[in-house]
Amino acid sequence: MFFALWPDAGVQALLSRHARELQREVGGKLTREESIHLTLAFLGDIALDRLCDVQNIGARARFHPFTLALDAAGCWGHNGIAWLGPHTTPEPLLWLVDSLRGRLQESGFRVEQRPYAAHVTVVRKARCAPIRLTLAPIEWRVDAFVLVRSELDAGGSRYTMLGRWPPGEG
Repeated sequence: MFFALWPDAGVQALLSRHARELQREVGGKLTREESIHLTLAFLGDIALDRLCDVQNIGARARFHPFTLALDAAGCWGHNGIAWLGPHTTPEPLLWLVDSLRGRLQESGFRVEQRPYAAHVTVVRKARCAPIRLTLAPIEWRVDAFVLVRSELDAGGSRYTMLGRWPPGEG
């Protein structure tokens, strides 16, 4: 399970178009358009009896709507991930991530200790090299975040939404 920002179909289509351009430079396997998202906090495997706890954490998280400008592209050689993201992470996004991580930790869940790096994974198994591509920025109006269950099958990861929180509920 994980908390994420899930773009609408229009933003997903723009991200997918940029992903194809990026893939031409780095190779690898594209993320399916309908699966494109930005992870906020990864939970890993969660026992079913803790689902209500996780949903309550989502409901109490500090969240205000914001615009996310996806205006950077990169590739991490250590894991072969090519990504799109913001040059500057907006404060409301950092507040949301900090709120989720803090509440998860208080409730006994393991949380990522590395500094948060806002990114949308668009290519896996990439052959990373310096990115020469210049992409037009994508403006993404973020008005909710979600809790997602990931299930792996022969076709890759399949996602199911388990909760959605617009502003004012946290």
